[in-house]
Amino acid sequence: MGKKPTSFADKMKKEKKVVYCKKCGGAIQPLVYVKSEWSDHTNSWKFKERAIGVCKCNQKEIYG
Repeated sequence: MGKKPTSFADKMKKEKKVVYCKKCGGAIQPLVYVKSEWSDHTNSWKFKERAIGVCKCNQKEIYG
């Protein structure tokens, strides 16, 4: 059997899972960190993406 179609209202009712930091107790927000690197082999820029979690503890390290 196939899945029944869900409306937008049903999707918004879904419970969102929030993860909290063990150090500060703040909510951890997922973030995609993109690092640009110059490649001498191809003579072009390469972009490396990494998913990280940001909270009050490490916010200053990430943003500045």
